[in-house]
Amino acid sequence: MNILVFTDLDGSLLNHDDYSFEEARPTLDRLRGAKIPLVFVTSKTRREVEPLQNRLGFREPFIVENGGGIFVPRGYRSVSLPEEFREQGNFFVLALGLPYGRIRGVFAAMKSRFKITGYGDLSSQEVAVLSGLAVEEAERAKAREFSEPFLLKSVPDLPELERLAAREGMKIVRGGRFYHLIGDRQDKGAAVRGVRSLYRGIFGMEHVAVGIGDSENDLPMLQEVDVPVLIPHPERGWLEASLPGLVKAPDPGSRGWNEALGRILDELEADSP
Repeated sequence: MNILVFTDLDGSLLNHDDYSFEEARPTLDRLRGAKIPLVFVTSKTRREVEPLQNRLGFREPFIVENGGGIFVPRGYRSVSLPEEFREQGNFFVLALGLPYGRIRGVFAAMKSRFKITGYGDLSSQEVAVLSGLAVEEAERAKAREFSEPFLLKSVPDLPELERLAAREGMKIVRGGRFYHLIGDRQDKGAAVRGVRSLYRGIFGMEHVAVGIGDSENDLPMLQEVDVPVLIPHPERGWLEASLPGLVKAPDPGSRGWNEALGRILDELEADSP
């Protein structure tokens, strides 16, 4: 049985407060040893994901900025990708979201009317304070290509902001720490469908897909997998969700990720002929 694992990062594989993945090492080692693809599905940028993949020892496709783009390493599985993938450095990229310049322009117009603060308004040092990242990591987090994370001072303003976004072909999704202004045709679910299609059609791999997330913006991803896993928030617990076969991890962050995925792998391997 081929297994494909999709995972959110912040609050799921990475702890909410310290971004550590240490307690997930046993299952990460198991995935590498079994050559099970681990596909990151994150609100992080490409510049954040690349060094994390290197640290974890994975070289797989990944999805950035809430489904804004699918990145496939050059030479991955020695196949030719569809022509809509464009070359970008060491990757072939399929852009599903709108360019950052357009998103930032709409955000600037919103900012003139509402009390919102986006990454484009902040220095790396300020992003580091708000996110808990190191300054160098915050600089990589500011290298947006498809989305604008932002803070909203008055939550009652959200419906009007959503209406304004819709008029511009955009929408607002909520992550673990920030709201995100993104294109209305992008989300983690659409990107996961695209990657699953690649594995079936281009990479020739029928598979069972596991998806792991913790936040509202992960729900579209969890709806597109065979085994959805929900990680609890350290303070708020599990997000309310009704999904067939939903697995609730027992603990937050990397510990819960390790325990839940480890059990799922045991069950899938036991069922394999």
